[in-house]
Parts: sequence; C-alpha cells; structure tokens
Amino acid sequence: MLNLRHLETMIITADAGSFRKAAERMYVTPSAIIKQIDALEEETGTVLFERTSRGLQLTAAGHSLYTDGKLLLEYAEKSIARARSSADDENNVLRVATSPVTSADLITDYWVRIYEQWPQLKIQIIPFQNTPADISRVFAGLGSEIDMLTGICDEIHYAYRNCSGTALMDDKVKIAVSRRNPFAHRVDIIPQDLKGSDILLISPGRIQAMDSIRRYLKEEIKDVRIHDFDHLDMQVFNDCEKKGWLLVTSEQWAKAHPMLSIVDVAWKFTIPYGILHSVFPSEKVKKFLSLIVKE
Repeated sequence: MLNLRHLETMIITADAGSFRKAAERMYVTPSAIIKQIDALEEETGTVLFERTSRGLQLTAAGHSLYTDGKLLLEYAEKSIARARSSADDENNVLRVATSPVTSADLITDYWVRIYEQWPQLKIQIIPFQNTPADISRVFAGLGSEIDMLTGICDEIHYAYRNCSGTALMDDKVKIAVSRRNPFAHRVDIIPQDLKGSDILLISPGRIQAMDSIRRYLKEEIKDVRIHDFDHLDMQVFNDCEKKGWLLVTSEQWAKAHPMLSIVDVAWKFTIPYGILHSVFPSEKVKKFLSLIVKE
C-alpha cells in the first residue's frame, strides 16, 4: 500500500528541486529524504527521479505519480477533516430517549436555557414504547446507544435500573383519576378520602417515595385495596380511567393520558425527578449536567 508520508516527501522534493532543499523544508536531513524516496521507488517499482546537471528531474513515472499524488494527498486531508468534523458533531449531540410516558420536555427546556453557552449542542430524540423489553433496552443502552432520559432520581431506582442520575426538582406525589371520578372535580383531597379506594401503585423496590406511600396507606389509611404494577404504561393509565381506580403518580407521568385529571393530596410525599444517565457518563453528558445545574 502506498505510504502517504513518502508520497508527500516525493512531492516536496520535486517542488524543491533537490534533496537538500527538501530536507530544509521538512526539517530533516538529506539522507532521511533519500531513504523515503528510495522506499517509495521500491513500493511503486519505478524510478521517480533522475539526477541531472540542473538538479533532480522527475521521470515520466515520477510526473504521473506527482500529479496523482497531489490529488491523493488533497483527498486524504479532506477525509481527515470530515472525520474530525463527524467526531465534533458526535460530541455535540445528546441522544435522549422519550416515550408517551417519559417526556423529553425537561431536557429540551434546559437546552433552550443553556443555548448561548453551548450553541453547537443538538438533541436527538430516540423514541421507545413503555414495554418491559423496550424499557430494559433503553437502560441497557445508557452510555452507548442512549445518553439520557428523564426519570425518578433516587438510590432505589438507580439500583433497580443500574443507572445514575441528577435530580433537578422535587415533584409532589399526586393522584390521577378518570375525569368521570368525583375526585376529578376536587381541588385537593385529604388522605382519609382514600379509604375504600382501589389504588394503583408501582411494585415495591422500584421507587423509594412510592414504598413510603405504600407503608403509609397500609398503616394509616388501612382500608384501601392496592393494585401493583411493575412499570408505567398505557395499560395502567387505561385501568385507572376505565375501572375508576386511583393512580398514585408524579405529575410528570400523568400528562400522557388525556382522560385523566390530576388531584392534589394533602400529604408531604415528593419524588426527586431529573435526568437519568449512565453510572459512568460521557464527557458531553457531564458538560450538559454541569451547565444546567448552574441554572
């Protein structure tokens, strides 16, 4: 395979007209120039220069290689520039996983706020469905195929999903109900209003705040029927709407279903909500997080 370094030396030598002048331009010794030209002649199987009283002259083979060589070097430089540009683009693109339940609004809102500090930043939306397989795929791909997504930021959730995160807000835990449910017309309710209700609650060991609410309902309210679900998808929302059950939820989640209303509850339970990312986030993720934390 043609050595581009040797080819460049040959072109510089031809332009200089002598090994000595070429050596001066390249800050090497004349013997180093001669070795590279000899190696190139061996590679091509041709004689590239002839020594005359007027200095070095290109042979016919040398002229041919000189012309084509300039094009090859120019193409190589452009290829390197394109590769570097692609690398720069990659370092300025954040791949954000989103679903009907997992909105990217929080991330895009921060993108707008830090735009002047990082104008090259682009957000690439990676859609997924809230099925067990898709959710597992997204979390398995954090740090490789996916950079981040929004979600619950507590240690139990991190351990369950094998990820890390940056909490940006405390989202109050509320109740989602069908618009036909009497609670839908209430501004707020007290915990005792939940007595006798069927309540949808995420399974234990997923989210710390939800585990605390589970204990509270069992110990303080008692007369409730808790229905567990492993992950939040449209079926859970549909059960809430069709069966008239109550869904313990974050307001961030419940935006996904148009037939549900969000009702405030007079309790102090909150969920830390923010951005989920790999345990070992990339430099671009670290940069994004450092900028938004300052906001």
